[in-house]
Order: sequence, then structure tokens, then C-alpha cells
Amino acid sequence: MRLPDQYILNKFLIYAGLPVKRYNGTYNACCPVCREGNSWGKKKRLFYYPDTRSFYCFNCQEGWSPLRWIELVGHQSQEEIEQEAKTENFSREIELSPYEKEYVHKKIILPKDSINVLDPLQQKFYKNNKSFGKALEYIKTRRLDTAINRPDTYFISLTDKVYKDRLCIPFRDLDNKIIFFQCRALGEEEPRYLGKYGDKSVFGVDKIDQNFEYLFMFEGPIDSMFVKNGLGITGLTLTGNQRDQLLPFLTHEEVWVLDNLRFAKDKETRTKYEELIHKGHKVFNWRNLPYKDLNEWAVKEGFDELPTEEIIKNAI
Repeated sequence: MRLPDQYILNKFLIYAGLPVKRYNGTYNACCPVCREGNSWGKKKRLFYYPDTRSFYCFNCQEGWSPLRWIELVGHQSQEEIEQEAKTENFSREIELSPYEKEYVHKKIILPKDSINVLDPLQQKFYKNNKSFGKALEYIKTRRLDTAINRPDTYFISLTDKVYKDRLCIPFRDLDNKIIFFQCRALGEEEPRYLGKYGDKSVFGVDKIDQNFEYLFMFEGPIDSMFVKNGLGITGLTLTGNQRDQLLPFLTHEEVWVLDNLRFAKDKETRTKYEELIHKGHKVFNWRNLPYKDLNEWAVKEGFDELPTEEIIKNAI
């Protein structure tokens, strides 16, 4: 017997701790099998994937079919479960996560009159526009059009009151929806970066290779474009929303790649290095490399992808 979807979700609601529906269609909760290593109510490492009808706990490192999971946590026989599923009331729903409430059902609107900078037709139409030309030149001179982890496109607005004449970098979720954007000044304007108003997001989650065990954490999206599984944090500290976005990748090992301390002007970068190392995180050691960040390294050495082995072997 194929158990009804809502019956499975009802059991998930009953037995799993603090279940929520996630932005990518999965369901997430505390695992009643391992009780999260006695961290019940604090961590959520159990996932239910409706597409494959399967459960997996990243703490137990074990997966189950819905029938087996309900049998295990509900202490029922398969016959009892199948009989109950025929008569169960399927009216209850699992609450949406704060992330889904904030982003999935809220359309993220790009800056007014955004133009696709990589569109050949737009390039031809705006060939004499200085701002458009400046944005295209910035992309090409920084190799942002060929980097391995680049977004599908970049935008520029010539009219928006807030983001006018800035290069707009879109952030996408696992469903390929734009959930955030960051706009960079193309000159010396301050602030250099302007993000979408609201909670920050992680750049690059839509391109993560689940079969590769590392995540490389960068301060911003531009540096992260040159490394497989590179992620742009848009700052030096993960927000609650960003941690929520990274929950599906709990088993991946993080390696932080900050700006080169030899060239860092702000005390915050040095403090972050010390904090990460103190907490046991791996941090890339620039050694005597003469580059202030990874994008400068890519431009001067002419690469579109830095081998991940280079970062891993020099992580401390």
C-alpha cells in the first residue's frame, strides 16, 4: 500500500520535533530516533523529501522509507499503519518556515528597469551608454562572465533611485528563484555594496554539488564565483536566515576564505580570522601570496576556477 502524502506529514508533525516546511519543498525537524544527540528542540537534522518519499537524518546518518520510519518511531506494525492510513483525517498542515514565509511567497523585485548585461541584444542596444558599458567592462575585466560559479546573468538599472548605475548580482535558491540581490558600485561611490532590504542570503546555494564534501565560505559573491561550491556570505557573520539556507548541507565541511590579512585595512577581518580558528573552523592561509583577495588572484593569473585542492591543502 502507498501511504497517502498527508498521512506521512501528519506522522511527521506528531513525532518529529518542531517540524517546518522548507523553501525547497522538503520538511525539516528534530529526529525522534537519535533525539539530535540530546539536543532535542535545538537542532533539526531530520529531513523528509516528498519527491523521493524518503526520510534522512544527518545525525543518525541513516535513511528510511515512510512506512519504516513510522513503524520505528510510532511503535506500530506495518498492518496497523496501513489500516490507520485508510481512516486517518488528513486536515492538519505543517507550518511554513520563517524563510519560506519571508521569501518563497514574496516576489523579490529587482531594481527598477533592470537590464540583462549579458544579453547580446541589450549589449547592441546600449553600446553607447556609458553606465552599461562600464558594467560590461567590469564583468569582463574581473572575469565574472567566465568564472565557474558565476550567476546566469547580471543586471544594471539606469533609472532606479537607490541602485542606479550599480552592477546587480542576483542570489538564487535551490528552486532557482531570485531571493536576494546585491548591487556593487562601479566607481568609488560609498557604500560600495547595497543589498536588497531585509535579511541577508547566501550566494551560490543553487550551484552546490551535493556529492562534493566541502563548502567554501567567502565574504562576498564575487570571490566565491571562482571556486566549486563557493558561497558568498555578504559579510563576516552568518545570519539566522543564512544558517537556515545551509541546513541541507550540514554534513559538508566548511572552509573559510577571507581576504588576505596582509592587505586587510579593517580590524574586523583579523578578529574574524581569530574567532573562526578559535571555534575550530578551517581557514585558508594565504601564506606569501601577493593578492588581496581571490578575485584579484584569478584576474592576475588568468583562471576561471581555482582548484579546490589548493584551498584545502592550505587550510589551517
